[in-house]
Amino acid sequence: MDHFDARARFVISFIGIFLIILMIKAILAINFDPVIYKLEISGNEFLNPQYLEREVLPVGGVHISDLRVPHNSFVESYRIRYVGNGTANLILKERKPSFVVATQNGYFLTSAGGIFLFELSKAELYRATGYKIFFGIDPTSMDRNGIINPKILSEIRTILSYPPWFKRLILEINVEQRTLYFVKGIAIKVDSFNLKKSYERLIVELLRNSPIGARYLVVGKNFVRLPNR
Repeated sequence: MDHFDARARFVISFIGIFLIILMIKAILAINFDPVIYKLEISGNEFLNPQYLEREVLPVGGVHISDLRVPHNSFVESYRIRYVGNGTANLILKERKPSFVVATQNGYFLTSAGGIFLFELSKAELYRATGYKIFFGIDPTSMDRNGIINPKILSEIRTILSYPPWFKRLILEINVEQRTLYFVKGIAIKVDSFNLKKSYERLIVELLRNSPIGARYLVVGKNFVRLPNR
């Protein structure tokens, strides 16, 4: 009988310890790894919140430790914070579109850091007004994710730092040939994209007084007119 009582006490003790462990795990899960049923999203300017919620939060909820944002070129970084009542806040840091790159494989809307965000069709390209188009970039300076040559990125940043009133006149840039293409189809080849400020006013005068399709070469402080092709 004593042997039976000892076994019964052992079994009851074991079940009691097991239940305590389960309770502790449940308490820890509630406080440190809660199940998320709702997602609040902040920091997104370009990505649709419904798309993000659909991609990140499975139907029926998931532990916060299992929440992940799938790879997306727009997402530079993110963090997830629990705010209570089964709700988490997804805080995004997005890459912003800055310019368009023309490659052998198509046109890509690109971030300031050279990351390809997504491919543009030709129809979309003409709707993407306001973004400068860069071409003539050596394929070895790029990979499938973007521009990897820091020198090329530095030259692009120089062009994008031009005064807004001047930058609006530029339509396309041939990086390899250091040529700026302006309104009226006027092209100006420069020694360096780091233009002297006096050149900006001179170029405006050229644009105003030059015929359509005129081509110029900067030599010293002079703009030499080249024959039309």
